[in-house]
Amino acid sequence: MCSQLSPFFITKQLLSNSLTCVSKQLSCLVLFAVFSGSLMAFELRAVNANGEPVVDAFVAIPEGTIVAPSKELAIMDQANVRFAPHVLAIDTGQSVVFPNSDNIRHHVYSFSDPKRFEIKLYQGVPKQPVLFEKPGLVALGCNIHDSMVGYIFVSPWPEYSVTGETGTINLSKAVQQVAVWHPWMSGVKEAVMVGVTDMTGNSGVITISVQPPAPVKTFKKFRRSYGDD
Repeated sequence: MCSQLSPFFITKQLLSNSLTCVSKQLSCLVLFAVFSGSLMAFELRAVNANGEPVVDAFVAIPEGTIVAPSKELAIMDQANVRFAPHVLAIDTGQSVVFPNSDNIRHHVYSFSDPKRFEIKLYQGVPKQPVLFEKPGLVALGCNIHDSMVGYIFVSPWPEYSVTGETGTINLSKAVQQVAVWHPWMSGVKEAVMVGVTDMTGNSGVITISVQPPAPVKTFKKFRRSYGDD
């Protein structure tokens, strides 16, 4: 004969089950919070000796290797007779397309060891992207417009970024040092190790020694010498 359960027992059991469920959910939330905290972005700010933001710096965590390069086509555009972006960072083994958004023709080339190539006079979008199989710095030029200079840093490491106007990037974790390269690092053609300072919570600072290039010469002084202002 089956004994009947009292309403009090049933209510107590339901309450116990509910509390157990809530406890498990809270535990999951705590674990999620801890796990999310471990994945919280580490903000790294790149500055020069004067504390000013450094734009277009390649920054990477010098760890690991790229096993499966991105299949997404990276874009190095040409607009207003300039390469855009000025510095592009990609995976080793990734391909880049070079659209020409100007209404004039360009002739893109590089003599850099990691990738020597040229795309002769063209407008629009080339039929074939360019594959960058080797890591390292690739300097770009235009055979028609000497003032056009751009860079592609082919990263051997999976985690990297390029600083924007604020000089900041987000990394997956806090690190003591990073690999850095910038066009204004005189004579430097590969990433160098830079220590992270001012580490507070989830942020840090790197100071990059950069030397801005000399301003482009104009004919203003020449005109003045002839009184042709």
